[in-house]
Amino acid sequence: MKINWRFGILAAIVVALFGLYPQFAVWHERGANWNGTFASNDLDEPAYAAYLQALIEGRPRKNDPYSGRDETIENPQPESIFSIQFITPYTAAIPARLVGLNASQTFIALSAIASFLTALALFWFLVLITEDNGFAAVGTLIIMFGGALASGNGAINEFFGRGAAYPFLPFLRRYIPAVAFPFFFALFGCVWLALKSQTKSTKYISSVAAGLCFGFLVFSYFYLWTTAAAFLFALTLLWIVLRPENWKSDLRFLILVDAIAFVFLLPYFYLLSQRAESTDSIQLLVLTHAPDLLRFTAIVCYISILFLALAIWFGLTKIKETSTIFPLAFSIVPFIVFNQQIISGRSLQPFHYEFYVVNYITALAVVLTIFLFLKRIHSPKIHAAVLLIGSFTAAGWGYVEVKLTTRLLISWNVARDEAMPVTKRLAELAEENEANGKTAVTLNFDYIQADNQPVTSPQAVLWARHQHVFAGVSWEENKERFYQMLYYGGRDANWLRQDFRNGDIEAYMALFGWDRFNATLSVNARPLTVGEVEQEVRRYDNYYKNFSFEQASRPTLSYAIVPNNLNLDLSNLERWYELGAGESFGAYILYKLHLKPINQ
Repeated sequence: MKINWRFGILAAIVVALFGLYPQFAVWHERGANWNGTFASNDLDEPAYAAYLQALIEGRPRKNDPYSGRDETIENPQPESIFSIQFITPYTAAIPARLVGLNASQTFIALSAIASFLTALALFWFLVLITEDNGFAAVGTLIIMFGGALASGNGAINEFFGRGAAYPFLPFLRRYIPAVAFPFFFALFGCVWLALKSQTKSTKYISSVAAGLCFGFLVFSYFYLWTTAAAFLFALTLLWIVLRPENWKSDLRFLILVDAIAFVFLLPYFYLLSQRAESTDSIQLLVLTHAPDLLRFTAIVCYISILFLALAIWFGLTKIKETSTIFPLAFSIVPFIVFNQQIISGRSLQPFHYEFYVVNYITALAVVLTIFLFLKRIHSPKIHAAVLLIGSFTAAGWGYVEVKLTTRLLISWNVARDEAMPVTKRLAELAEENEANGKTAVTLNFDYIQADNQPVTSPQAVLWARHQHVFAGVSWEENKERFYQMLYYGGRDANWLRQDFRNGDIEAYMALFGWDRFNATLSVNARPLTVGEVEQEVRRYDNYYKNFSFEQASRPTLSYAIVPNNLNLDLSNLERWYELGAGESFGAYILYKLHLKPINQ
């Protein structure tokens, strides 16, 4: 079957344009006032962008853009989820550095590039398995734009009154899983060629290529490589059980893929063994053997298996055909990833599978199952009409998805862009004097500005939402830094108590962890009690009343970024620090700080 790349390129262009929709929205909203911020599709993207910017600046793999504590010979650092999953950020950072792009510019480019390449890789695989260029193009649109729908999320939430339309095209969260997704779909195509090619040389090359794709995924994103491993396991098992034509001779190529994949896991698990002590608790690793059988994606795949059985029953396909075994393997994947803890005893935020990876496997299984029925339509006109309707429906739904999910975060993205001038000023100060760089610590009262500051400037921050996910700061130090920020802003225990009552998620995240206010993050969610909250308030009250020079100098602050719209009492800050003449940047004032002598 000759691949008509025009179909794939057209589908990829559509996906890329839709992937840029949030950026178009920010440009439209800000107009001439745009300060260079990338439109974020996900609340976690600032942390990834901050790490990427650190790599672009030449900082080591084990860096912490929020605390400024990078690895040196004198101060070795443990591994973090960022330093272990290093392939994707380096894939983006190296070319960005060569052409002079910063992290924000790189993220904008990734929206288009990752969308285009992912769609093209998926189209290639679909052509291989269906031998139908038109269907492959339409299938690409359905899968790319139906990923959120396949998990019961996205725009459908808003339609059924279940909450906000979230997330935006999940595969496009940058830089993971976006950068790695083309390799994810390419792996399936390589495995197909390893099994179906008529020449041994192509089989060997494809097997090695599939193994290399798996290796890329291993050091890219945990949920991608484990999903790929589940697929390889399911496919190998089905291959042995169902015994398709030439199964013995082809099995060795599948085993070769599995063997190469296993080799890549050896250094991965070594790096994992060097992780920070707090990583497991911060990432909400749970010890459990409880089954998880009724995830939305799993239910969809159960239905897909039923239709596969019907297709076999009515003679539309044969169970031993590779084109049947592949969608069957994909349909089994959700059961494996959501229930591996029955054997391993460990569950790690399984909602990530449903949001970012398995939903696309589910959509892929559905599309391939549909093809088994569609290929029985022998009328070219009817076939073309079905594809035309499918393409317009997929594109129409894609527009609904990107429009509604972009609307959710537009005000947040505008606020990020409005904070850029003061952050750029910090970057200028770092260029003027190295002492003003990553060793300097800024006091940030605005949560949005704090979390996004390391994306543009190298200074460390006293506290930010994503600070604790890096290895430079322990969980206890992270809590104390949040205490310090409250103290310097004149916010006492009564303020914190009221903040909790108001449901401020920042306070909950900083002092209790993400899972205590969001039950979807962990299978063993423990809702907060009134007693726990009050105990934390008393702990902070004691800290506030006994604040000393030791706390004021650990860490020593260099700058304060004060937003005009917050009612802050800076008398506590002025007790320990001299404030220089403030520089005004839009809604923020930047102060240079000098620690007062202990006896002053």
